[in-house]
Amino acid sequence: MYKKRVLLCCKAGVTSNMFAAALKDEAQKRNIEVTIWATAEFDAEYSAQSADVILVTPQLRSSLSRFEDLADPGTPVLLISDDDFKTFNAKKVLDEALQ
Repeated sequence: MYKKRVLLCCKAGVTSNMFAAALKDEAQKRNIEVTIWATAEFDAEYSAQSADVILVTPQLRSSLSRFEDLADPGTPVLLISDDDFKTFNAKKVLDEALQ
């Protein structure tokens, strides 16, 4: 079975690590095999091509096109909504990442 790889990017990497943990917990509750890791904006270029999906936190809204350029063609780059990020809505964000 193929395991989806999800990269989560934020400004400095601190909040994204906490959100990544929430996403991992949600995936584990559902018995979904997924690899999720977080990185700071300046390190994204080293991980982007390893990801099947790139999630971008609201703080990086203005840099969205940069992440699209870093991603392989066809790799979705999704902006997490302000509300979903503030409330750590891992259930909804995981659903969006796995679609």
